[in-house]
Amino acid sequence: MSRFVLPALALLAAAPVRAESPRWGAVEIGAQTYRPNIDTEFPSGEGRYTRVFGSSRGWMLQLGISRALFTKAGSLELGVRTGYFRDTARALLPTGEPSGVDTSLTIIPSSVALTYRLDYLADRWNVPFAPYGRATLERYNWWVTNGSGGTAMRGATNGWSVTGGVGFLLDVLDPILARELDRDSGVNHSFLYFEVTKSSIDDFGSSTSWDLSDEKVSLGAGLLFVF
Repeated sequence: MSRFVLPALALLAAAPVRAESPRWGAVEIGAQTYRPNIDTEFPSGEGRYTRVFGSSRGWMLQLGISRALFTKAGSLELGVRTGYFRDTARALLPTGEPSGVDTSLTIIPSSVALTYRLDYLADRWNVPFAPYGRATLERYNWWVTNGSGGTAMRGATNGWSVTGGVGFLLDVLDPILARELDRDSGVNHSFLYFEVTKSSIDDFGSSTSWDLSDEKVSLGAGLLFVF
């Protein structure tokens, strides 16, 4: 009898603790700091955008979904991303004084991104950190409203961005809940991520386009769900 029991126990001991659901991609929800570099043509940096909207930085909301191309030694993913940014202030009169009505700039980016995430250690040994890098082709769709709420200007500006960041594996905080989440909804891993992005959104150097690049670098954070 023991000659059958012992091999069976050995097989159970060698079995993986967690059997993940099949991997297909990831979904990301987050935000990053943002201020468009529209006034870059003015040496002082105080062009019309600064006079209307001020010099503070805003927030651009982000949403991304990607398909896994490779998952053997980290994850290589191809995906699409979008977001939302809006800045509102009092419109200026021809004299340069603030008027009694609002104007706004709205930006909706549409992007194609290639991301590599070094999550092999998280998959294999639950190491809680996974660095990643991303290269993105960007198209910023934008419009400006006038005081009556109508569209005064609209357009789209193309460019690129590169991102580097690190994800913190939330699974290590509650492994049992992580296993239940995978079993019930197919989420292999959950990450809290922090990243830095450098963008160039100026129609690849065109002198006639608005420069919607961030005037500095964007700092971002959010949640990443790997399915």
